Amino acid sequence: ILIACLWVAAAAGLIASKQQILKTGKTVVLETQPVDPRDLLRGDYVVLSYKISRLDLKGLKSEKQYYNNGEIVYVGLAPEGKYWKAVYVSSKKPGNGVFIKGRSMRSYTGILQATYGLESYFVPEDTGRELERGTRRGGRESLVVEAAVDAEGNALIKRVYLEKR
Repeated sequence: ILIACLWVAAAAGLIASKQQILKTGKTVVLETQPVDPRDLLRGDYVVLSYKISRLDLKGLKSEKQYYNNGEIVYVGLAPEGKYWKAVYVSSKKPGNGVFIKGRSMRSYTGILQATYGLESYFVPEDTGRELERGTRRGGRESLVVEAAVDAEGNALIKRVYLEKR
């Protein structure tokens, strides 16, 4: 019984921490596009690719031009129009401002590819293809992701929706 109670407490703590991010985190809107909408075993989901996932370090404020694979990176965000854009990259946690914590997946001369834990999103059955169809070349809609980012840089997807271009 004690072990079951510990598992329940751990699960409740994890859920509470995620809910806290969604409730109190800063909402940022990110440009994205779907990559693959279906998995036969898991159902409909969308793999997302963001503009902030591939960063040209030459155009950003960055302490270095190369990051090791797996290294924690902090990407500063600022609103530009309706979307939030990357403005700097650092391996040190910033003291203030809106930033997202990620992990370097690949880095080569002046380019950084990073992941933020926002790269997949499960959608209701039979809606993944609809999301993909609306955003294909020549499509009239773009896929938009609203994410909540807390003061530590942790991020969670709040919602994904199609928007007219």
